Amino acid sequence: MHRWILFKISISYLSAIAVITSPLLLFPLVSGAGFHDNQRVIEVFCVALSTFILVGLLFWNPSVRWLCHGHLICLLVLLFLLGFASSSFAYTSRYAFFEWANLLLLIVMSGLIACEIGFGEGLFFDQILWLCELGCAAYILLEIIIYLALIAKGTQPPNESFIFGFDNYRFFNHIQTITLPLLALLICRGCDSKQNIFAWAVTSIWWTLHFVTAGRGTFIGLLAGMFVTWFCLRKDALPWCRIMLWSALIGLGIYILFYVLVPLSLGLRPFGFLFSVVDRTMENPSSSRWVLWARAWELMLAHPWLGVGPLHFAHYGRDLQLGAHPHNWILQIGSEWGIPALLCLMAAIGLGLKRLLAVRQYLDPKDVKNHTTLAAWLTIGVAILVDGLVSGLIVMPTSQLWIALYIGCAWGWTVSMTPAAQVTTVRLSMTMRVGGIVILLASIYFLFNGLWPEILNLPAYEEQNLQKELYPHPLLRPRIWAGGYF
Repeated sequence: MHRWILFKISISYLSAIAVITSPLLLFPLVSGAGFHDNQRVIEVFCVALSTFILVGLLFWNPSVRWLCHGHLICLLVLLFLLGFASSSFAYTSRYAFFEWANLLLLIVMSGLIACEIGFGEGLFFDQILWLCELGCAAYILLEIIIYLALIAKGTQPPNESFIFGFDNYRFFNHIQTITLPLLALLICRGCDSKQNIFAWAVTSIWWTLHFVTAGRGTFIGLLAGMFVTWFCLRKDALPWCRIMLWSALIGLGIYILFYVLVPLSLGLRPFGFLFSVVDRTMENPSSSRWVLWARAWELMLAHPWLGVGPLHFAHYGRDLQLGAHPHNWILQIGSEWGIPALLCLMAAIGLGLKRLLAVRQYLDPKDVKNHTTLAAWLTIGVAILVDGLVSGLIVMPTSQLWIALYIGCAWGWTVSMTPAAQVTTVRLSMTMRVGGIVILLASIYFLFNGLWPEILNLPAYEEQNLQKELYPHPLLRPRIWAGGYF
């Protein structure tokens, strides 16, 4: 049993290392893979390893610690049963079952992380935050090198060239929705002044990169998260809100200095998208999403019970040539999984947030560190839900891993703050253990079956999915792979 515990401990660190290194890879992990495809391979590796570890734990250990409320478990079970039925009737079940299995195993990974955080007596949590900060610092160093190279070139660079490691700079905004509050949380939990100087610097420059890309969904999501947090926690949220505000203002100052004043002094226009955000919003408020939302709504009304199948908006929306997903998590789940599954998911999210807020009653009124931690978890949760209404936050592999890491950390922290009397140990019957192992191994099969054989020749797959004979000037629209459509 001890060897499994020692092996299981690596999942928290593995997931943190995976999400921070995935944008930094300069070589393809499989033939023809670009940034998005590399990140998909990393995600699949993480969830598959987590699943094999859980299979081993179920095989060797008949007892588990019960982390979830029974109603939440029932809702998730019903959600994935409905998703399984939807996948069975989908146009291409192989792809549908991939999406189904991937989301199920991401929850499995979150559960393992929650166990480590919840029962590790604080051993992992701060280290994970530190890993995230070091990863962001490494990315910032790379961005500084890119900035200096573009300045030395002396010509007006494309704004997209300032963001490295993503096929679309908006995918970087997706991870900022989660990482900006995580970096601010490390400031809140830091005690050493020198450590805090480094944390303040990284967080502020991370805000600078946000102003460079001018991600409206991320900004609105974080703003909504802070407002909800202040409304729910009142004065306990004020230290957290101040840190987010001051780091954003410092980041804006850095942006104005290096991305506005320096280019102007060299006879160039300001760098980044910030100064065009008003014009873009006035010209195209929805960023062409109305058409995607309308198609998703049509699919949801035509297939209300089981949807068209997980991932299948990529098929039924291909003629629009605007995206392989509707850029709205409610419409995506409703159109692909069905309205009953959507209601189960929304109820599960509501119960999860309710349990998170219930932790407040167990906190010492003078415990500023944990009050700000609660504020951070609530802010991130709301930010994900709001940003996901206008973006592909729940679709892209790196942001999916960040969400899984967030859920695991918040879930585990909630358990660690809950009185021990409310955490029970359940002994599983042999039937339940064998059933769980079978489901997990079947999910692994669905996962890899959805990637095969395209993974053997990604350039050919993506070229075929462009469908040049059908659509003029087609673009890559990532979903599983960069090809997007099928």
